[in-house]
Amino acid sequence: MDRDALNVADGPVAPPPARWTAIRRVLEPRGAEIRQAARLLVSVLLSDLLARVVHLHEPVWSVITSVIVTQSRITQTLTTGRDQIVGTLVGAGAGLLAILMVQTGILPDWVAFWLALTPLALLAAARPNLRFAAVTLMIVLLFPISGDPFLRPLDRIASILIGVVTSLVVTMFVLHDAARGDVLTASGRLIADIADLLDRALRGELDHDTIETIDEACRTHLQEIYGAVAEARVEGLRILRRKADPLLDVLPGLLRRLRGSAVFAARAATEAGELPSVDAALDAERRALARVLSQLSRRCARAARGRRRISREDAATVLAVLLPPGPSWSQPMQFTLGMLHEDLERAVEAVWSDGAAHPYAETKKSGG
Repeated sequence: MDRDALNVADGPVAPPPARWTAIRRVLEPRGAEIRQAARLLVSVLLSDLLARVVHLHEPVWSVITSVIVTQSRITQTLTTGRDQIVGTLVGAGAGLLAILMVQTGILPDWVAFWLALTPLALLAAARPNLRFAAVTLMIVLLFPISGDPFLRPLDRIASILIGVVTSLVVTMFVLHDAARGDVLTASGRLIADIADLLDRALRGELDHDTIETIDEACRTHLQEIYGAVAEARVEGLRILRRKADPLLDVLPGLLRRLRGSAVFAARAATEAGELPSVDAALDAERRALARVLSQLSRRCARAARGRRRISREDAATVLAVLLPPGPSWSQPMQFTLGMLHEDLERAVEAVWSDGAAHPYAETKKSGG
């Protein structure tokens, strides 16, 4: 039996590209968790190496600090790092003062510790972001010290600061540049929820409480969008380069307006007694909104994965199915649907043009 026959008998073997595609499909949903795990490991490794290179006696404090400070988002890491640095300096000052009082014989060690801890506890109660001051005081005073009573505490403080700086650098530059995709992913989910809200409302399936429940989920998506936009603005020190992203500048505000208009329209359709009298117009409106919102949601989801050539249809073709509310609708419904169409048109034009078609940037940051 020749080699070709053996290969046929063993069955087809998946080519390497197919294997890599399967692996990527398994790992892609967990991409954020994998990147964070890699950042944490790199931060721990570098902080330990740096502490050893400068010959610190207790590099463990650098490693522990890097674990505490390294967060999944740059904005969270910046906040935690700032709090850690300020708390370290305040706690270090209190600790060194306590050591001085003990060394000069003014107070016994336990009295000096409690005298230094009490104001730090009050400070942490009033300003929770300064809780690290009490932690630093305990690191300086409570762990055994050999040799110079001031040298080892300073060594520990240096270790903590090295851990903070390393975490900030790693979080800023290692395996990031994903926040823009997070914005678009959350936007796609929000638009899908808006589509579901309008479809069910125009079918007459919702009451006031259900609309509020769906709206709460939409508000949660908006918060995710705003958080991801803030993240995108500081990734890779973009905040220093002042590199604008037109779509991210306008998209949160547009989606906030679209959510408000959709909730307004859903409440009007549910509570104003419109549904029994406009069956044909209602069905046409529902299908048109569902089509446009579905295309908009898919566009955001696919753009989040970096696909530029997404659709051959331009924004005008997508929006062509939306017709002005006719005379069969009451005046309140004509107003609400007109406002909804206007906000939907702005969102579609902005997403299809990557922000270039929208004439103004967002000015308000409230949830609306």
